[in-house]
Amino acid sequence: MKVLIYSDLHNEFDRFIPPDVSADVVVLAGDIDLQARGVLWANETFTAPVVYCAGNHECYKGHLDRTIEKMRAAAAAHVHVMENEVLTLGNVRFLVSTAWTDFSATGDTAAASMICSRAMNDFKMIRADLNYRRLRPADLIAKNHATREFLSEELSRPFTGKTFVVTHHAPLAEVAGEEHDGHVSAAYYNRWHSLVELADYWAFGHTHFSIDTVLGGCHLLSNQRGYPGEDCGFDPYKIIEID
Repeated sequence: MKVLIYSDLHNEFDRFIPPDVSADVVVLAGDIDLQARGVLWANETFTAPVVYCAGNHECYKGHLDRTIEKMRAAAAAHVHVMENEVLTLGNVRFLVSTAWTDFSATGDTAAASMICSRAMNDFKMIRADLNYRRLRPADLIAKNHATREFLSEELSRPFTGKTFVVTHHAPLAEVAGEEHDGHVSAAYYNRWHSLVELADYWAFGHTHFSIDTVLGGCHLLSNQRGYPGEDCGFDPYKIIEID
């Protein structure tokens, strides 16, 4: 199986036109465009099955939960918008979730929550709850815990093929790059070593730092385009082959 991997295309700034490459599956690990626009782009751009994991920017100018519903409603049959869900294609099972962080990665959840809520645009641009109030760290902590439970449960299930996890946020500090310092970095990655060790592949985005490495027996991949003029190590032809 040939898997084409993209994330952080940020089509809201500059629309990306992929090269003509042959892939069996396309993985989009978030921040493709705002709200359902990335889904509409994927509908038209690809004919192969698309595994679409929403990023934080998909929720900008929208609602934390309702954005996913709108994305699913806009998706063509071959585009799978997923959140805490499993999709099996051939001998590969894809476990997909945004994997918002719980702000514990830098060792002080309270301090990181406070600093990130002031520094991150997410808390200005995303709404939550029934009354569409501004996003709060507690909303993301709840999402994080639900995703960790989902991944822990699914990764513990026996599967004869390969397991490919797709998240937007990075699962480990070791693959997140060094762009962000201090407690702000807690908004970009988790410390999910025990989960990573149970997966064969893990694709993610969010950090604007592309990487291809193996840790704990898991092949970790990130292929991020980033903002216009930003050098994230992006490869428009990034394909991995899964036996």
